[in-house]
Amino acid sequence: MTLKKQICIILLLSLMVVGFATLAGCTTSEPGAGTPTVTPTPSETGNVTTVPTTVPTTPVGPKTKVLLATTTSLYDTGLLDYLKPKFEQQYNAELLITSQGSGKAIEVAKKGDCDILAVHSPAAEVAFMEDGAGLNRRCFAYNYYVIVGPASDPAGVKGMTPEQAFTTILTKGKANTPGVMFVSRGDNSGTHSAEKAVWASAKYNYSKDVQKSGNWYIEAGRGMGETLQLASEKQAYTLTDEGTYLAYQGDLELQPIVSEGAILLNLYSVITVYNDKTTTEKIEMANNFVNFMISPETQADIDNYGKEKYGKNLFYAMNGNCSRFNCVCTGEATAIEPMTVFNAGSLNAPFAKIETAYESQFPLVDAQLFGGGSVTMIEKITKQGKKADVLASADAYLIPTMMYPTYADYYVTFAKNHMVVVYTNQSKYNDEITPDNWYEILNTPDVKYVISDPNTDPAGYRAVMAVQLAERVYGVDTIFSSLLGAHSKMTRTFADGKYTIDVTKPTPDGKLVIGKSGPDVVTILKEGKADYAIEYSSVAIQNGLPYVELPVGMDLSAQEYADSYATVKVKRLSGTTTATETGTPIIYGVTVPKNARSPDLGLEYVKILVSQTGQDILAADGQEVIDPALGYGNVPAALKESGVVMA
Repeated sequence: MTLKKQICIILLLSLMVVGFATLAGCTTSEPGAGTPTVTPTPSETGNVTTVPTTVPTTPVGPKTKVLLATTTSLYDTGLLDYLKPKFEQQYNAELLITSQGSGKAIEVAKKGDCDILAVHSPAAEVAFMEDGAGLNRRCFAYNYYVIVGPASDPAGVKGMTPEQAFTTILTKGKANTPGVMFVSRGDNSGTHSAEKAVWASAKYNYSKDVQKSGNWYIEAGRGMGETLQLASEKQAYTLTDEGTYLAYQGDLELQPIVSEGAILLNLYSVITVYNDKTTTEKIEMANNFVNFMISPETQADIDNYGKEKYGKNLFYAMNGNCSRFNCVCTGEATAIEPMTVFNAGSLNAPFAKIETAYESQFPLVDAQLFGGGSVTMIEKITKQGKKADVLASADAYLIPTMMYPTYADYYVTFAKNHMVVVYTNQSKYNDEITPDNWYEILNTPDVKYVISDPNTDPAGYRAVMAVQLAERVYGVDTIFSSLLGAHSKMTRTFADGKYTIDVTKPTPDGKLVIGKSGPDVVTILKEGKADYAIEYSSVAIQNGLPYVELPVGMDLSAQEYADSYATVKVKRLSGTTTATETGTPIIYGVTVPKNARSPDLGLEYVKILVSQTGQDILAADGQEVIDPALGYGNVPAALKESGVVMA
């Protein structure tokens, strides 16, 4: 049976089951053993006065019950209580709400004890989606975190950046400065995660330097409202979302102290839960809620919520402005099954376009893309047990070396690339740099340059290889030592006509900057934290950035130079041991892992990738297409029928 026929049958069955469920009167059972207790609404607790709403006429028939696990900030502010009647009457539903920190809400979803998830912990949400546990993730609102504290500001942090404020509070707290205390949520919530992110940005190890470091630091283990009340009683500082603070400020003796800084952005998303307990009926009603939250009417309600009572809105609606926060906030939620792709970060742009083509062909499938360093993405499968349906690596040879035989038995090569020096219009000496002097420009004292992590990203270890190969090309034997050796702990040895560069402890000094992967490198470059990057040409093209072409003898582009490239090796970390990569021409590879959750769906994505549609997308985004795509190993017949040729 073809995949299309299977999906059509699923759709037909789902429509039949929905009809039976309507007669039965519900899609989810009442919470029972193992199910979280439904939290009373804010109006029942008296914390927040519910804003009256106008709702449509109730449809005829029994209501469908659906359970939402959410974060305390959405609950404590009363926003969900405000929106609930509108959703219930529009979809003839009964919305049951359980509220806790984002971390605990996500755990509820993982257990299959809810149908919908609405939280504000982006990193945890990505991990949840990587596990294939969610569908149709949409961001629907945002506000900002704020550091609040006593009006006297005993630590004197007003006007500081969040990182400076945290550093000062910690320093003075540990020194027992009178009145300096900090109350943390301490509950693995979205706010607690945001707090830890600020500590990390301030260069502190949270578990070692902050947690349990003295009486100045108090872990509440409570929701946001209760944490604010405790901080008020203690006259301590705390981090809170602005919405909950505004909802509670009348009962608090706390004032906003620090409210500016990019790290204080607080983004809210809604997700349809998907797991072994999920039925099509649950997914469809959860999708209704997702669509309700991103609808123009609800977005207007979110923008207006709180203005009358607090003088300003507690949340800001996305209103379709997805690109501002790099999230998906539009598009009707129709999918009933996920398909997960782990890809090299340099493939983010073309793979997103291939995703669009895929979902137009399979509208009931949510193709979810997760990009990063190829080593990192492969190890999510081989060491973390994640089940991607497609794995695409910027170094094709990592698939057989890291995944054979347990996790893969074939791969297909589909594109090439080459290394260049990327810059911006603000980069120092950008009007002077050429293919002949680039290494001299980078060596100028006031210039900073960035590469991605050579331990986890092929672009990183290839940048290191390119620098070493440059010595032969230019006849200058100090390029490696001046650009890498002098500004990191990377070391170089020479034996049997080959260089081996040890990058296991790179430790850059600041002139050399190391990012996580290609997208991170581009961000560092665009933000002016570095002047130049040694990166793939496709990354420069996709981001509209100028770049300097490098000689073919060092740019890792040509098969005829393979022997020369192979004279450079890079020794990198691989878990608790090391691995050594040999210089080769840059070739991308893809496979459907053996432990894929939905291998048929993954295979369909690969078929589009190697088709004319996929090749056109890759070429437009700066990738040199391998035509026809070449197969190695136990390549499925379906890919051979799609044009893959055995190498």
